[in-house]
Amino acid sequence: MAELNLALDPRISDSPTALRILDMAAQLFMQRGYRAVSINDIIQAAGVTKPTLYYYFGDKEDLFVQMGLRVLETMRQPLAEIAAADRPLVERLQAMATLLITGYEGDMRMMRHEMMEHLGESARARLSAAFYQHLFAPLTAVMHEASAAGLVRADLAPAMLAMLFLSLCETFHELTPAHPMLRWTGAVSPALLVDLFLHGAGTQAAPKSSTGMA
Repeated sequence: MAELNLALDPRISDSPTALRILDMAAQLFMQRGYRAVSINDIIQAAGVTKPTLYYYFGDKEDLFVQMGLRVLETMRQPLAEIAAADRPLVERLQAMATLLITGYEGDMRMMRHEMMEHLGESARARLSAAFYQHLFAPLTAVMHEASAAGLVRADLAPAMLAMLFLSLCETFHELTPAHPMLRWTGAVSPALLVDLFLHGAGTQAAPKSSTGMA
């Protein structure tokens, strides 16, 4: 099985025009969803011709894949550096939360939904692999450490802990100043996120019911 290419095409990363097309496409995809955006919409928003767009991108699906790879690549190195840093685990979790809350534009949950709903199998596989390698693997590595140190529950797999942490980060991403929900919730912070992740929102342990479930 051929190894998947998880890097942004160098022709794109080295071209201001291609990056502008990606930026406009990302805005439209996140505003309207994949299906509702046409190539003509992207051309008009980016101010380029159709031949220029097709010089860099094979089709709309390729545009979406390159957009996802670009987002994930921006997270890869800083997350890996935080994961490997010689810092206390709580500080590393807070640093990861800061990056995941503020380090990208758009809605990563929506991106994953649109990917699974509308892209072909090979495109989904490429983005899924990039998501795991660039974002999920560094989180899981830190959760392995947190579990070994007794900071988190040992009965939860590190991958499950990483997904719970990521879900909190994606929720807090929606509570940044650009999003209207902040008016309802009040200010949030990475420190609050990590505290909720480690200790929950309750003031004491919930009583167990007769069925054994809280």
